[in-house]
Amino acid sequence: MNDVSLLEMLNAREMRCQLQQQLLNTYKKPLICLTMNIPGPVKLLPGVPNAFSAACAQIENLLKERLILVLHMETVKQKTGYEAFYCIDSAPEFAKELMIVLEEQDALGRLFDIDVLRPDGTKVSREELGYPARRCLLCKKPAHVCSRSRHHRVEELTAEINRILNTFIEEGN
Repeated sequence: MNDVSLLEMLNAREMRCQLQQQLLNTYKKPLICLTMNIPGPVKLLPGVPNAFSAACAQIENLLKERLILVLHMETVKQKTGYEAFYCIDSAPEFAKELMIVLEEQDALGRLFDIDVLRPDGTKVSREELGYPARRCLLCKKPAHVCSRSRHHRVEELTAEINRILNTFIEEGN
């Protein structure tokens, strides 16, 4: 497994921001951004590629069901993690509500990190739509609290993520 350095993560984040800005400038429409919640230095755990593909399929199916036009779709696959971008013709708040459903529907959805950006680049937050903050995988406190305080060891989080991924694979995905 390939460890990702802090510099590689910072560079990947910068490239993601540049691509987001480019897509927002080009399409002037909301942008759905999918990444996976994988803490620690190894971002491509076994099962992550399949889980990412499942997340993309779920997003695409939900958008199709809701008759939301996808103007552009793009994926980036690197050792720093997989990312997907969907420029859509929809109200950003409605799109965020749909993405929250995917994030909360099952254990696998807990590994999805799906942001929705407005055409001006601001994020639609869960809280502004009346939803609670995401919960920690291990203790159910708000995830951002545990993340910032490093309340759990990376090994504990990785073990839980691997359990979720293994369950997903065992179920035939």
